[in-house]
Formats: sequence, structure tokens, C-alpha cells
Amino acid sequence: MSFQIGKLISLILQERFGIIIEKVGNFLFEYGSNPLLYIMRGTELPLGKVKEALCILIKYGLVTFKPNNNENIANYSLCIDNILLMTRYPKFLNLLKKKFGDESEMIIEELLQNSYLSTSDIIVKVAERLKCDVNDLPNVRDKFVSLVVAKYIQRLPTPNEEERPVPILEIKESVLFSLPKIDMKLLSQVYLKKIPKEELGETVFWIVNFDRFHQDMRDKYLVDAFTKKFDENVGEFVKLLLQQMYIRTDPWAETSNPVPLLEIKDIVRKKVIYPNLVTFFDQYVTVIEQDPSQIIRKSGEASGGSFQIQLKEAYNQIAWEIVEQVILEKFDSKAVRIFRLVKLKKFVEPDQIQQLAMIPSKEAKKLSYQLLEENFLKLQELKRPLANNGPIKSFTLFYIDLESIVRNLLELCYKTLYNAMTRKSHEKFINKRIIDKKQRVDAIAMGIQSQGATEEQLADIEDMITPPEREILGKIDRKMKKLNIEELEVDATIFLLQMYLKYQ
Repeated sequence: MSFQIGKLISLILQERFGIIIEKVGNFLFEYGSNPLLYIMRGTELPLGKVKEALCILIKYGLVTFKPNNNENIANYSLCIDNILLMTRYPKFLNLLKKKFGDESEMIIEELLQNSYLSTSDIIVKVAERLKCDVNDLPNVRDKFVSLVVAKYIQRLPTPNEEERPVPILEIKESVLFSLPKIDMKLLSQVYLKKIPKEELGETVFWIVNFDRFHQDMRDKYLVDAFTKKFDENVGEFVKLLLQQMYIRTDPWAETSNPVPLLEIKDIVRKKVIYPNLVTFFDQYVTVIEQDPSQIIRKSGEASGGSFQIQLKEAYNQIAWEIVEQVILEKFDSKAVRIFRLVKLKKFVEPDQIQQLAMIPSKEAKKLSYQLLEENFLKLQELKRPLANNGPIKSFTLFYIDLESIVRNLLELCYKTLYNAMTRKSHEKFINKRIIDKKQRVDAIAMGIQSQGATEEQLADIEDMITPPEREILGKIDRKMKKLNIEELEVDATIFLLQMYLKYQ
């Protein structure tokens, strides 16, 4: 793994868990899988602290363990992808809130905060946050059940039946999303604190299924791409096509199985949200079929034919567009023209670029070698003898290695994300006094408001913050919002590039 990812992981662990866990994480990142005593020596931390740090990291799925060669000692490994996912939690919550509502968002939020919970813990915690009556518990239960059925939540792996010094955590795929029996009478008594939750005797715990969220994000970006390219009706068509794809195709397949057009047409007729899609359905089908990107292709002619989604091709084209946009922002439109030329021709001689791209020779050479220096282009040398025992002539060709470019861009994204997070920490540190004062004033205002304070009393509390301080707080707030938006946009680019690599 790269140096940039190491810096980002270190910062995430420090912000969320503290210095001790950051040290343990840094050691595992740098030296890979290691047993407990090696981690203790490498970090120079007391054994108890290392054990506590590993317990927390294992609990949150950020470290895994497995037996070493003699099967008596565990080797611990850092789950780098799971640590990087922590920056994406707000997106998961927002996505679920829009799709299922506030209760479902709270269920996922509780699981993300606690890592894993039993069924009763989830229902009781969310009900307490909502201040529900005991009669409303079934509503929370139904939301929980719907999330399990939709596969946003899955069972936590447990130690297998074999007795070993180092347990092996596993779970059968057949029971991954199976629901246990929920006794609402006993659960109501737990909620009312009439009996302890231990009397329920629960053995099933639940965790968040990140893979399911990534499927939704993948589909959303694809639908958004078609909506921007055409209109909302085409976006809705693609959305329905993806939904029907899940019935007959593995979610992460490169190409979906054929989805009958009549099936989509029937679903569209039942919906009243997009009347134009019903009226001009055949015309929209023709537009999609003739789209040069060929992401959605028609297969078969019987009964109107079927459509297939080329997910690998879709994210391949998205990756090309991201690279071209980066080149445009980093250089100019002429550099993009050169890049597209090499993409079209596969291999191009340097002398041909000025002719084919219609750019002056000096400028074409400058831009070409700038692209080469930044690893957007690569060189390949070919040698060919002119005659037997004669001089050897060499040809230099420009070509593109998209996978290499994507990996370089990911490194740049990780660096940008690290810089944004570091800047946020710096802004909080240098303005700590005024931020703390604002929090104290807000806490006092909330306290007296709950006691029935008048508007004059609340105004007096607000006046504790002077106009110059209020102006500074406004500037801090604008900076923080800007940095938060930057983080979300960079994470979106990271996700799209990761999708390209996943399908390779």
C-alpha cells in the first residue's frame, strides 16, 4: 500500500479512536500481519493497552485475525478498506434516509456507532431515541425487518464449533440474512425496564452490509449519468432496468442477464410519476438503443426484445471521462485533444501528434511530454533492422495504460482527502476557544429553554457572543462546509475509480 493511504489511515484512526489505536494501526499498516508480542514491541506500548486497542479494532471490523503456522497464536491484520470506508458513513446514512426514512437511518447509525448489536438492542435504542410509546415498538421492529430483508444488515460471524486456541469466525451464507424469532411481549418488558435484556437469551448479532450500500451507490451514479445525458425519463428507465436485473443476475456481474422489454413497460404503466415515459416509451427505447456508448444493449427481437446492462463497460467509460476531466483542469483542452487522439489510435508516433491533432509542433511536443511526465501517457520503443546486418531503426510510440492512470488518480484523491481533513483539524484547533464558547452558550440556551425561559432571557444568553465573534464563527462555518463538500466530492471520485478497478 502507498504512503498516501498510510497517512490517511493514520489520521482517520487518530480522529476517531485516539493516539494509542493510531500507533497500533500504523504498525500493522507498515509491517503487515503480526502477532500480539511483535505489535507490543514495535509500538512500545504496554501489553494491556495493545490488547485493548486490538479489541476495539476487531470489534469495529478494522482488524482481522487468523491462526499462524502453529495454530496457537493469532496473527492480526489491518483491514485498510474498512478504515477508508469510515469517511463514507454520512453518505450511507443519507442514502438510507431518502430510501426508507428516519427510523431506518437511526438503525444503521446505531450499528455504525456500536459495530454490532443484538435485535433487542437495535429496537430498544432506536425506540428510546424516538421516545416511542411501548405500543410503537412493532413499527421499529418492522423497519428493522425490512432492512434485513433488503440485505442492508447481516448476521455477525461467530466462532465455529471446533475448539481451537485461535477461533475461526464464520457464518453460513444460507443464514446470513435469516431473521430470528422476535418475542414482542418480552421486548416490551425490556423496553419498560421491567426485566434485564439478558433474559432474552439472544445469540444473534447484526452488522452493516457495506456491499449492499455500494450496490446502491453504483446504481445511483449510473442513473445520474443517463439522466444528465438525456433526461429524467431515461434515468427512470435505467433505474427500473437495474431493479429488474437483481431478480435474474448476480449484483456484481459484469453484464446483466437479458431483461424483457415488456416487463419494464408493464412496470412503467403502473407508475404515474413519469407520464411522458409511458407515452413515448418506444421512442425512448430507440434513443437508448442508438446511444453510441452501448452501455445498454438490445438482445433478441421476440416480443419486443430484451435489454442488457454492460456494467463493466459503463464504469470503463466513466473512468475515461474522469481522466479527461482531470487533464482538462490540470492542463487545457489541447492536452485533452492529444490524449483522445492517443486513445483513438492506440499507438501514436510523436511526430504524428501535431498533424493529427492540428496543434503547432512546439506546443504538441510540450503537451505530450507533460502528459508523459504526469503518467497520463506512456512510451513504448520498437526496434526494426533496415536490412540484414544493417543499422537498427527505433520507433517511439505513445500509448495509454488506463489502469495505471486510475491508480495514480486514486493516490491523488487520497492525498486531497488527507489535506482536506488536516485543514479541518487545523481550523478547529486554532479556533478552539471561540468554538468551545459557542458550544457552552448553546448548551446554556438549550437548558433554560427546556425550563420555559422567555425570549428576553434567551436573547441575553445569545448576547454573550459578541458581533466580532459571531462574524468569525460565520467564517469558520463557511470554511467547514466547503471542506465537507470537498471531502464528499473527492470520495465520489474515489468510489467511481474503485468501481472501474473492481470490474477489471
